[in-house]
Amino acid sequence: MAVNEASEVDFWTLPVKNTSNIDILVHPNLQNYLKKQLHDAGIKHNVIIDDLQKNIEKERNTISDEGVRKRQKKPFKLSQYHTYDEIQWFINNLQTSYPDKCTVFTIGKSADDRNLTLVKIGTKGKMKPAIWMDCGVHAREWISPATCLYLTFRLLDDYQRGNTAVIDLVDHYDLYILPLANPDGYEYTWTNTRLWRKSRSRNRKSRCIGVDLNRNWGYRWMEGGASQTPCSDIYAGAKPFSEPETKAIADFIMKHQYKWKAYLTLHSYSQLWLTPWGYTSTLPLDYQDMVDPVKRAIVSMRKLYGTQYQVGSTPDLLYISSGGAEDWAKGIAKIKYSYAVELRDTGTHGFVLPANQIIATAKEILAGLLTFFKEIK
Repeated sequence: MAVNEASEVDFWTLPVKNTSNIDILVHPNLQNYLKKQLHDAGIKHNVIIDDLQKNIEKERNTISDEGVRKRQKKPFKLSQYHTYDEIQWFINNLQTSYPDKCTVFTIGKSADDRNLTLVKIGTKGKMKPAIWMDCGVHAREWISPATCLYLTFRLLDDYQRGNTAVIDLVDHYDLYILPLANPDGYEYTWTNTRLWRKSRSRNRKSRCIGVDLNRNWGYRWMEGGASQTPCSDIYAGAKPFSEPETKAIADFIMKHQYKWKAYLTLHSYSQLWLTPWGYTSTLPLDYQDMVDPVKRAIVSMRKLYGTQYQVGSTPDLLYISSGGAEDWAKGIAKIKYSYAVELRDTGTHGFVLPANQIIATAKEILAGLLTFFKEIK
């Protein structure tokens, strides 16, 4: 969830008190200048990604337009990244394949009239506590929707195969998963700019496009870590819920407000499980209640591949960030267990995480979620 005000320098991570490292994407024309400035200031530095464009081109070569057309004729591979149209096809096919446990419906439209497609996973019968999970809020974070797709499929398929942990979860909760919360921005990263972050709505009196959807929520809006400049990557919009994407999610949540047990929004990168509040360093009164089950979830995640996640508030582990979904979910919708989860990695690949890490990322998140949901019953 990076922050920048200029195209030449993009802070992928920011300096905070608990870390000595920051990740900065620099235009090639500024590379030598920045290195000299850092050297003269006595600041240690090293190059993690020497040529990001090469990484992007390598990614493109594996998912060219021809490759996309070929993949549409073959079984859907969860180990690959997919376009908006492919994702829509896969989601709709899930309802056909698992009609007793899966319901697919549209909760709204994006600024460019794409569907916001929600998947409900649950058994029929009495009303149950519900879990919300969304992915793909920031367009360039491809690992997020890829993880949501894996989770959705695994929950449905593992239930059918008799996985007792999954059966216990699905029998106890209704799970609502929105694999792609920013379809316009996501599609733009496929057709135009791979590192695009925001939505694609038009801003009045500005040539700059888009809003940071995770600064647009109507709780403590514009109280820090957000911008009123439309050209900024953290532009919060003209007003709270100015964007059809955030408004559609909020309207759905509030319509079913009485049933929510947890709210999770999946992002990348940094390997963090973030609690409210984002707008202030003051912790919620029930902060420890929120942290304890996550600590146990992180242990379960680490057991698979040794991947290290941390838990803490957004300002403590990242930076002040107001107008976020997790703050709104807790502050307005009164959902006790509300989090933003930052997926792999910690900077080696950043937002251009290779597809060969999709399954491992998703598997460890699933392990963590199974533990977490069991802990908060």
